[in-house]
Amino acid sequence: MATLTATTAQPNRWFQVGRGLLVLAALTAAAAGAGAIGEVAGAGPEALIAHTWRMYGLFLCAGLFAVLAWRPDTHATVWMLLIANKAALTVTALAYLATAAVPGAAETAAWDGGLTAVLVLAFVTTRRRVSA
Repeated sequence: MATLTATTAQPNRWFQVGRGLLVLAALTAAAAGAGAIGEVAGAGPEALIAHTWRMYGLFLCAGLFAVLAWRPDTHATVWMLLIANKAALTVTALAYLATAAVPGAAETAAWDGGLTAVLVLAFVTTRRRVSA
């Protein structure tokens, strides 16, 4: 008589790499948000809202990256919104860098450009959850 055995599909290595990239993105965004608390505390009235908005955005991204790390093979709309947002920030920073001396443009282009690449790589690597 044949024996039936149940097997649980294991996530493949690339899926785990993508998930790891998302965990790293979440931790980095959370650390940046925590670092921005001091900027908010030290901001004058003319920049207080902008610094607060940025801090909340960093914490929001950290949370969304964590959601995607938890279930990277779902939430396609969240993926697209995050990738589009980071790509738009990168393109905008590059445009500011090319046309005027805007403080922070180079750093924004580098960080958000790198994050865009990480998100695209994580998206691609998490499309196929299990090994064939």
